[in-house]
Amino acid sequence: MKYRAALSVCLLASLLSVALWAQDRHSGHSPGMSPPEPITPVVGPQEGGQSAFAAIAETVALLEADPNTNWATVNIEALRLHLLDMHHLVLETSSVTDIHGDRAVRYSVRGADAAIPAIHRMVPAHSRFLEQSRNWQIETDITDSGATIVVNVDSADTVIRLLALGFYGFMSLDSHHPAHHLQIATGRSH
Repeated sequence: MKYRAALSVCLLASLLSVALWAQDRHSGHSPGMSPPEPITPVVGPQEGGQSAFAAIAETVALLEADPNTNWATVNIEALRLHLLDMHHLVLETSSVTDIHGDRAVRYSVRGADAAIPAIHRMVPAHSRFLEQSRNWQIETDITDSGATIVVNVDSADTVIRLLALGFYGFMSLDSHHPAHHLQIATGRSH
C-alpha cells in the first residue's frame, strides 16, 4: 500500500514537472510564433445569413451611406436577379476543362432549365471583362445547353493555372463582383 502511494506521488510529480517544463519551453518561440492574443468577441450577429441576402444588405448599406445615391435609379431587384444567375451558374451546372491547342484552355459548361439563360448572360460578359483585364483572346460559343469558352494565353504556366482553376475558378478571376453589384443596383450595369 505504501509502495502504491509513493508510486502515485512520484507519477504525479513527474507529470507536473513535464507540464511546467513544456510551458516554459513553449514561451521560447521565435518572434511571430507565439499564439495570438485572445480576440474580444463581437457582440451580436455579423453574418447576413444566406450569401445573396448578405450581398444585397451590403449593397444597400453602401447606397445608404452615400449621400450622392440617386434613389430614382436604384434597382435592388436587378441585383437579386443577377445573384440568382450566379447561383444557377455555380450550383446548377457542370463543366469540363481541357487543353485546346498549344496555349489555350477550353471550358465547356452545361446546365438545364434556369441555368442555361444564366450561362448565356454571364459567360460572355465575364469573358469580355477578362479579355480587357488580362489581355487574353477569349472565344465564347453559346450553345443550346450552355457555352464553350476557349481562352488563348501567352504562356504554358497560365495554361496550367487555368486548368487548375477550371471553369468556376475562371469565372471568379479578377473579382469585380462587389463593384459590379453596386453598378447593377444603381442602374449602371446589368
